[in-house]
Amino acid sequence: MVDTFWDCNEKYFGNSLPTPWFETVNSINVIGKFEYHKNKRNSKKPIRDQVIKMSDCFDYPEKDFIETMVHEMIHYYIAWNRIKVIRSHGRVFMRMANEMKEKYGLNVTKKIDASSFKLTENAPKLVKRKRLFGFLFH
Repeated sequence: MVDTFWDCNEKYFGNSLPTPWFETVNSINVIGKFEYHKNKRNSKKPIRDQVIKMSDCFDYPEKDFIETMVHEMIHYYIAWNRIKVIRSHGRVFMRMANEMKEKYGLNVTKKIDASSFKLTENAPKLVKRKRLFGFLFH
């Protein structure tokens, strides 16, 4: 995760984001997530305790892993730069996602369809069984 973050930060964000903490989550419902706490307005740093989380239940294709990381980094960029938003996946997010597509060919979307991703041994056994028998997976 760290190497992907550093690579994406350099290529797509001009190294403007400080390295956050990274965690894996054992969830099939959360592919990626960005969390943080706001600092007071007069603080030099706009946020603290920033964490990028990625699910350990999926064997991501490389392109999807990068696009998921960039998705979370857009949230990070918005928070770090104190950009006011009404909705987390609203106009500001979508404008940045569209710029990533135009400039770099990245397909950053609001939601990720992980139905084609292979499951890892960390995925809950019930999910593996349902998937084997063709049930809808979300």
